[in-house]
Amino acid sequence: MAPRGSSTYESVQEYYGTVLTSSTGLKTSACSGHKPPAPILACLKLVPEEVLEKFFGCGAPLPLGIDGLRVLDLGSGSGRDAFVCAQLVGEHGSIAHQNAQPYCEKLNYGKSNMEFIEGHIEYLDKAGITDESVDIVISNCVVNLSPDKQRVLREAYRVLANGREFFFSDLLPEHVKENKLLWAEGIAGALYIEDFKRLARTAGFTVPRALNAERITITDAELAKEVACQAGDVTFCSITYRMFKLPGLLESLGEEYGQVATYKAMSTCYQLEQLTILTWQAHFWFSGNHRMPMVARGAYVGYPIILR
Repeated sequence: MAPRGSSTYESVQEYYGTVLTSSTGLKTSACSGHKPPAPILACLKLVPEEVLEKFFGCGAPLPLGIDGLRVLDLGSGSGRDAFVCAQLVGEHGSIAHQNAQPYCEKLNYGKSNMEFIEGHIEYLDKAGITDESVDIVISNCVVNLSPDKQRVLREAYRVLANGREFFFSDLLPEHVKENKLLWAEGIAGALYIEDFKRLARTAGFTVPRALNAERITITDAELAKEVACQAGDVTFCSITYRMFKLPGLLESLGEEYGQVATYKAMSTCYQLEQLTILTWQAHFWFSGNHRMPMVARGAYVGYPIILR
């Protein structure tokens, strides 16, 4: 049977801590993801090679324009995304990277705005992370590995300040449950898209907004055959989502009465042209200082967007 509870933790930790020595040993394309934007690529050049080799995430769930903000990385693994965020938030921001395995400490992080927290992503309270103490929660292909995804989402919602967001990549959908390797690769623990959205709304988040999606290919022939036998014609995708914490501010459906919003483009994190564009969700962008039609509930996010 599929690993559950403590056995799930043990299987995942053994796979990523012992079995895999680098990302080249993965059996699927889950950790390839799409190409990050130019500012992220610039940050990646400063990340130690050992960290990059041990990176097993999918996509690049790293928002831009976060200078001075408090970021929490759930299931940080080698710490690649934490290293990047440490550069993005600057000296007045902070990045706490949380993981169930303590080997990250061996990498000798030297940045004063980084903190490593050991524990499980379902129990941030036990790790000492208090209510509304974080501006952005990120997670890279980790939620699908959890045996209790609803609790992960509830905890992420609890620690976020009002108006802030959960920005993450994950694998969808769920079907294959019998193979520990598929579970560790993230395939067996993936959720159907609509099931995931229901869990997110139950936790208190707004409807998830998809930024991008990449189809996952199972590169190992034996695993591909097993998935085909058990799941049939199922497509797995790595999707980057953003979800906002806006308690009591949103109606169940968006209403349009001619509202427009303006992205003020005030970030000083990078003096690059790319930051004059704010990607709100897939196929929807704000150009800096230009008014764009938008439903009213979108005005409540904790970013420099002004509803007029």
